This record gives sequence, C-alpha cells and structure tokens, in this order.
Amino acid sequence: MPSKKRKKTANPTKHCSNAVCNGDLLVIDPSTGATGDAGWAEFKAGALWEWGVLEIAAQKNPYHRFQTIRELLRGEFTNNYHVLVMELLKGRYAKLSLKQSMAVFAACTDWGNIVLITPRMWQAVADRLGGHIKRDDIDAVYIGYTALAFAEGYDSSWEREAQEDFLQKLATELNWRLGPWD
Repeated sequence: MPSKKRKKTANPTKHCSNAVCNGDLLVIDPSTGATGDAGWAEFKAGALWEWGVLEIAAQKNPYHRFQTIRELLRGEFTNNYHVLVMELLKGRYAKLSLKQSMAVFAACTDWGNIVLITPRMWQAVADRLGGHIKRDDIDAVYIGYTALAFAEGYDSSWEREAQEDFLQKLATELNWRLGPWD
C-alpha cells in the first residue's frame, strides 16, 4: 500500500527568514499551566543565548496579571528584537485570558517581526531532535529551534528520516543545546 502523502505545513517564517536566521529573537511560551509562569529564550544569529522562566504570580483578576506581565517584560527584555516568536494557541487550548496575555507579550516588547509557532509544529521538531523534558523554559527553546529550522528550509512534508537528518545537521551547525538541562 502506498504511503500517505503528508500535508505541507505553511512556513511560519517565510516573511522574515533572514531576520530569524541572522537577528536577535525573543521566544515566549505563554503558559497554560496552573502557575501562569511563561518560558522565554533569547537567540542571537541562530545561537541560543539565554533562557528562563518569567514567574508570574497567579491572579484571578486578568487586569492585574497583564500589569504584572507588562512590568516583567519592560524590566527584563529591553533589547530591540528583530523577531518575536510565540507559541500560537488556538481552539480548545486558548482561553480568552491566554489570548489576551499573548497580546500583552507582543505589545510590551520591541520587535520587528512576529512568528507564531503551533504546539504541533514545535513538538514534532522536539520529537525529531530526540524529545525534551516538559518545562516552560525548555518549551521556549524548542519553539525557537522550530522557527530557526523553518527559516533554514525545513519542510514538515518530508519523510521523517529526512526531517531528522536535516534537524540533526542544523543542530550540529548551530551548536544547539539538546540537553541535559539544568
């Protein structure tokens, strides 16, 4: 029986591939978890520079949460980034307050382009790179790796072996950290 042809995923970086590969990226994984913490990672010219977690106190009032996010972002991320990369949550995973939080993240940082990566995209890339541990900051790193992979020519419609080969070569060339994580 012939193998089923995979549907090609649109390249989320096609409008800014050069900026993704050569510029400064800020990647944010807006959490849906109980803590509300958000993972972040910074990349410079394709290299992972720093990563961490924005600790956002749980608050019932969304307005107060948004104020906290704004203050954290303006204090922590003062660079002018070429690209802001965020996880795109939609459908059943996207509560209204999470969508609003994503807007606050975008509004409170200086960036030239925005790239939205779906969970399915970055989780497939993480799987092809050998998997990852579930942690907000590590999720942000893999979201960044996914943006870089697409900017470098990755195509999710390739056979799995070709995807793995491409990603492993890219990870070696760009000296990506794949673990262990502190």
